[in-house]
Amino acid sequence: MNQTAIGRIDSHAHVFTLALPMVAGRRYTPAQSAPLANYLAHLDGLGCTHGVLIQPSFLGCDNSFMLKAIAQTVPRLRGVACVAPTITLPELEAMDRAGIVGIRLNIIDGTQPDLQSTAWQNLFEKIKALNWHVELHCHSNKLNPVIATLLKHEIRVVVDHFGRPSDSIPTRDYGFQQLLEWGRSGLIWCKLSAVYRMNATTAEDHKFFAAAIPLLLENLGSHRLMWGSDWPHTQYEQQINPVYLATQLNILLQDKQLAQALLWDTPAKLFRFI
Repeated sequence: MNQTAIGRIDSHAHVFTLALPMVAGRRYTPAQSAPLANYLAHLDGLGCTHGVLIQPSFLGCDNSFMLKAIAQTVPRLRGVACVAPTITLPELEAMDRAGIVGIRLNIIDGTQPDLQSTAWQNLFEKIKALNWHVELHCHSNKLNPVIATLLKHEIRVVVDHFGRPSDSIPTRDYGFQQLLEWGRSGLIWCKLSAVYRMNATTAEDHKFFAAAIPLLLENLGSHRLMWGSDWPHTQYEQQINPVYLATQLNILLQDKQLAQALLWDTPAKLFRFI
C-alpha cells in the first residue's frame, strides 16, 4: 500500500464533536465525536498526506468547527461547506481564503431545495465566479434533474459515494447508468467512497467497488475520479475499520498509474492543493 508519489489525498471525511450544536430535524445524530487529532492519525495510518473535510449535515450551515480544523493544519486540509442560498459573495470569498473549495448539497433524505429559485440561481453564479464546485449527495435515482440544473451554470459537479446506487450490481442500477452518461459532459467528478452505505455485505462492497471502477473510468476518466475514506463512517462506525479501507486502497494500488491519478493528480487539482 506504498504509494511514493507527491502525496496521497483522502477526498472525503468529517470532523466534529458531540458538544457542537446540531440542527433540529436532523437525519441522524452521530454516535461519537470525530476530533481533528483522530482524523490526522487516520490520515497518517493510511499514508495520506492531505485530506478534504466535508461539512456534516447535522451541523447545518455552521461551518466554524471545520474552518478551525483547516486553519490548524494549513496546508494539509481543504473543506467543502454547507451554506444558505442567501450567503453573500464577501462571506464566500472569506471562506475561499480559509480553504473552502466548494459547497455541498446534501439531499439524501429526499428534501430538495428549490434550485430554480432566484436565491439558488444567484448562489450558483457566485460559486462559478469563485471556481468552486458543487458536491451532490443524493440517491442515484434523484441525480438526473439536479445535475441538469447545475450544468446549466457550467459548474463542476462532484457526486458523492458512487452516486449512492441502490443495487449492488452497478449495471443494474438505472441511476448509476445515468451518472455514467453525465460523465461524458466533462463537468462531472465522482468519489469512490462509502460503498458500504448500500447496506451490502463486506464481500459485496468490495465486489461493487471493483466492478464499478472500470465503468467510471470508461465514462468519466481517471481525471474525474478520486478516492475518499468517508471517515468516521457515521452510522457505520462499528462496521468499517482500517483493514476494510486498506482492501479498497489495494484494489486501486494494483495499477500505479491509476493510483497516482485517483489518489493525487485529480483531487490535488480539484481541491486546489496545487
